[in-house]
Amino acid sequence: MNKKINLTCPSCKKIVEIDSKFKPFCSKACKSIDFLRWANEEVGIETFEDQDND
Repeated sequence: MNKKINLTCPSCKKIVEIDSKFKPFCSKACKSIDFLRWANEEVGIETFEDQDND
């Protein structure tokens, strides 16, 4: 039994098929927009640094 799984594009919220070459994005445009947001430091991953080691 083959089940088809779909993802939601993190940029525009459209449905993305699991075999999309741009996954988890729906298109090259959404992938590029996400990259530019990271490059411009509009988004990031929160880290917790140990203040005692300074």
